[in-house]
Amino acid sequence: MMKIDISQVKQEAGGRRSFYFVTSAPELGLPEEEFGWDGGDIIVEGEVANNGQFLEIRGSIKAKARYDCNRCLKPFTMAMEIPFTEKYFTPGFLPDEDAASYEGNEIDITDLLRENLLLAEPLKPLCSESCRGLCPVCGADLNEKDCSCEKGSVDPRLAVLQQLFKKE
Repeated sequence: MMKIDISQVKQEAGGRRSFYFVTSAPELGLPEEEFGWDGGDIIVEGEVANNGQFLEIRGSIKAKARYDCNRCLKPFTMAMEIPFTEKYFTPGFLPDEDAASYEGNEIDITDLLRENLLLAEPLKPLCSESCRGLCPVCGADLNEKDCSCEKGSVDPRLAVLQQLFKKE
């Protein structure tokens, strides 16, 4: 659990306290097999500030993740830096039901970190933006060599649609 001591910060408006944690995916409840976390350290650093009405936590998460490229299927490692921010209110002053609250002298940010890591997962991870992928005909890696396959063939069921483009 990643807990921040707020006993001093909550006493005075304008109070600030920085924090730094080193954790891992399993400690945050993220199974490494399902996600790309490489088993290395996840570094969390930031600051909690009292603005008078709420405590605001700002920071960043630094982690490395392993993925298979969505185009060429090769494994690669991606360094990620994920910013996060959250406002915490005392239970009596919640502006709405979804607002985060705190009681006592600590705020547990484990769920906040887990949520931000999950939201940062790429939908289609790419080893690079310029990755050319695999040839759909022969399967050659187009990043390594060009192939001589005919790529202009059209599905015969869609060939009629080509006539629409020729008329224009």
